[in-house]
Amino acid sequence: MTDKRRSDDYKQISGYIPLDLALEFKSICARLGISQSDAMEEMAQEWVAKKTGSHFLKSGKAAPLTIADVVRANMAKLKCCGLKNLPALAKGEVLPTPGDFAIITSALDISEEDRQKIWQETFKISVYQDYPGVKVYRNSGGVKEDECEYS
Repeated sequence: MTDKRRSDDYKQISGYIPLDLALEFKSICARLGISQSDAMEEMAQEWVAKKTGSHFLKSGKAAPLTIADVVRANMAKLKCCGLKNLPALAKGEVLPTPGDFAIITSALDISEEDRQKIWQETFKISVYQDYPGVKVYRNSGGVKEDECEYS
């Protein structure tokens, strides 16, 4: 995990919001089990995308390359989608079923071109690199070690 305080890739921002909003924000972050920093990053990405008309994958920062990157960057938004293995997906411990992948990319309004890139990069990593313990769902039925279905 990145130490954002010491990383040159991160910068602290701050501002003032009404007390009620601040308390609700902190409560929701705690309830969802996500850091306030991650929630603020997601909000900032959405705000910038809204103001510039661009999608978060096309921002100045490198686009998320795998489904784990996408899930980590959008945990709060995806909590409402009913995905069962969201924390494990975010950590890269499991790979998504095609159905879960469709739910995630639809909820985030990711273009078909970006979906294909993310899918290919996600499964390339699981197949070609040494990731012991990574589990892949196959045909939405059970979990099998070191299996991958290509589409």
